[in-house]
Amino acid sequence: MDYEINYPELNMAEITFTVSKADFEKALEEAKETTKSEDPAVLREFAISSFASKVLTEAVDTNKLKLAYTPALMGTDDADGNVTITINCPLLPEVKLGQYKGLNVTKDAVDVPEEEVIAEMNRQISAQKLWETLPEGTKAEEGDQVIIDFVGEKDGVPFDGGSGENYPLILGSHSFIPGFEEQLIGSTAGEKVKVDVTFPENYFEPSLAGQPVVFMCTVKDVQKEIKPELTNEFLAKMKLEGIHSVDDFKNRLAIDLKALKEQEAENKAISTILEKVADGSEVDIPDAMIDNQVEQYVNEYENNMKQYGMTLDQYLQFSGQTLDAFKQQLRPQAILTLRQALVLEAIAEKEAIIAEDKEIEDEYALLSQMYSFPAEQLKAIIPYGTVATQLVQRKTMDFLKDQNLAK
Repeated sequence: MDYEINYPELNMAEITFTVSKADFEKALEEAKETTKSEDPAVLREFAISSFASKVLTEAVDTNKLKLAYTPALMGTDDADGNVTITINCPLLPEVKLGQYKGLNVTKDAVDVPEEEVIAEMNRQISAQKLWETLPEGTKAEEGDQVIIDFVGEKDGVPFDGGSGENYPLILGSHSFIPGFEEQLIGSTAGEKVKVDVTFPENYFEPSLAGQPVVFMCTVKDVQKEIKPELTNEFLAKMKLEGIHSVDDFKNRLAIDLKALKEQEAENKAISTILEKVADGSEVDIPDAMIDNQVEQYVNEYENNMKQYGMTLDQYLQFSGQTLDAFKQQLRPQAILTLRQALVLEAIAEKEAIIAEDKEIEDEYALLSQMYSFPAEQLKAIIPYGTVATQLVQRKTMDFLKDQNLAK
């Protein structure tokens, strides 16, 4: 399809083309079939997006456009019913690179003092919760752990979600509904216990809220927590592979701590390199591009809040700030992120750093392994271009590390 491209301002391309009335009406019918919608606004938006997508793909390829973010679309009808579609394309700003080789950044020396290793040993030991079976006939006390099978019944009929097998329950943990754990105190391994309780009035399942139920429980084991101690015996109970003594544990942690500190030192050096390269480069980031990055951050915060059962509005209320103030707070990070990304892209282009097809396929295979998700399905979720961009950024960072870390 024929189109015109103009550059009305710096870092902005405007693509315009006209769709005949007949072609647009045909696209509206196809949109109705695809979207299953009768809403004229939805159908019009879908038709405009379909035409724009084809033209944009051709224009980007032909004119070597580098889009900063998703273009805005607008459709205008003329007197004859033809539709002129305008695509406003925000473009990446030009980057004038400064020095990005030979910065001679020194990586911090790494030292792991013995007292740090010992502190980590004690921390890991103290964090362990190990249990041992008490002698037969021992009555369960508060603080003990019982392993139970249970079946919940309401009016003599088992209810959904009310059964479990080999469930470890710490008495006094209040992890079950009120009154449940108390009735298991004094029970012994092998004993069957009938637990009568009433669900709270505000219980999330309406059919059970405020209702009396019975749990038929079988106590399979009564256990007491083993006091954490830095001894060979306690380590043996932890069943750590390759660890048979306190000395083994100490040596393992010394190696792990050193590796962790080495990685931290390298990350710090890489961060310093990127900071120096970005500071030495010139790039004028458009406000619209910064605003778009801030919106991405806001959306990420909103999604994170949902995981904790909280809305963004509630978070802002608790933290005592307005949405505008929150966005302003995110702005410096948005500028830093964009500046560094733009500089990395400019270096990758200058040094001809690319992601090969095999590298991208290998990355999908790695992601598939990490998330236990078929690679082919991942490709539908994570676009090919996104994976390629991330790979190029990593390879560019490796290039900068190689060129700037002091030997």
